[in-house]
Amino acid sequence: MPSINPINLDPQDSGNPFKPPKDPVFDALFGLAIQGDLHVYFAAIPLSLVKPFASDFCFLETPNAEAIVDVLIADARQGRFPRLWVYEACEGFVMSDDYPQYEACLQGQPDYVPCWVLGRPRHPAVVDVQGPVNARQAAGLKD
Repeated sequence: MPSINPINLDPQDSGNPFKPPKDPVFDALFGLAIQGDLHVYFAAIPLSLVKPFASDFCFLETPNAEAIVDVLIADARQGRFPRLWVYEACEGFVMSDDYPQYEACLQGQPDYVPCWVLGRPRHPAVVDVQGPVNARQAAGLKD
């Protein structure tokens, strides 16, 4: 099987009709975190507590979706687990823009998912909370 870089296949670029709806709460929180005005934590969150912002968005219907998920699952088998960006709301955690990673988690069914949490997680089922961490570094941005 040829190697595929998920970055090159990301269907969420601007102008793509398959991108999920924007989550204004996530956008605001992420902006605050990148500016240094909101702490970000790393934590293991039960998969059952993570819900997508757009529950009707089906990532698997986007072009190249299966290839992207296959790469993410192969990475996870090599110990490189997908990390989701989430925020706590309504007895759980909302995932807004990591649909490929979320789909890989749904297919792999881990008990816990590694997450970057916008704000300190308070749910009692969350484990291994670390931080705060540098949001810009966690997002892969240069300082």
